[in-house]
Amino acid sequence: MLLKKISVSHLGGIQSSSWSFTDTLNVIKERYSDELFGAIATVLHNKSTPCIPSTWLCKESSIDTVVSIDEKAFLVKVTPTEDLKGIKLSALDEENRDVTAEYRYLSSHCKEHDLSDIFNGNEKYAFLKIVNDMNEAEVSKSSPNEFLRIKAFRSYMFDYIKNFKPELLREGKRYEIVLEKSGIYCVRHTDGEKRPVFLGESEQTLFRYLCFLRTAEFWQGFEELRNLHSVKKPILTRDFLERLDESIDTQNVLERTKRLNRQIIMLTI
Repeated sequence: MLLKKISVSHLGGIQSSSWSFTDTLNVIKERYSDELFGAIATVLHNKSTPCIPSTWLCKESSIDTVVSIDEKAFLVKVTPTEDLKGIKLSALDEENRDVTAEYRYLSSHCKEHDLSDIFNGNEKYAFLKIVNDMNEAEVSKSSPNEFLRIKAFRSYMFDYIKNFKPELLREGKRYEIVLEKSGIYCVRHTDGEKRPVFLGESEQTLFRYLCFLRTAEFWQGFEELRNLHSVKKPILTRDFLERLDESIDTQNVLERTKRLNRQIIMLTI
């Protein structure tokens, strides 16, 4: 799945702007990054969080995009409802036939899978657990999480946790990211000692982002196991690069992200 272009009109602080995207890495500097983030997440049918508040909408609001799925172009449009309290999404193919149902089906992931496709640097609590509602002692057919009720998913998840290889947080520091049996990410000293680890704001952001990437890999692996032709949505981030200080090698972080082999859209201000 690739976002080719987007045009946004009268949405929050955006009056009228358009952007085009490459199929690989895109770093977009935009003053109204919140609005653009919400517009893109909505078009990509991301259900993990409300994307467009009603306070951004007016009668003239619109989002027009071209999205490609398996080389088929979808002309996706988002407009406000008549009462301006919500939005509606529709899609046409290149011959102006209504393909809304097809687009919604192809772009539909579960809420937790959608969460693994977007990173918001403002959400300090996010991405520190591989699967919500997971408690090793309670994972069963009665779990509140629909995926945890699937035997194949539980087996895949526990194998992933068991075989998780620690990852160095950054060069020059003896900290590594590990995944506990409970599915929670944490940082420890590379020597295995259980001394407290104190991360600065920049390192904390990097930690959460690397956890986000590992979770994206987790879901991508399960989707490929279940369906070799599953739709892989673009990776969308905001409030990330600007939160890293100069001591962190951002090029290394970007290369790490590229290894997901997905379109990447990073919004910064």
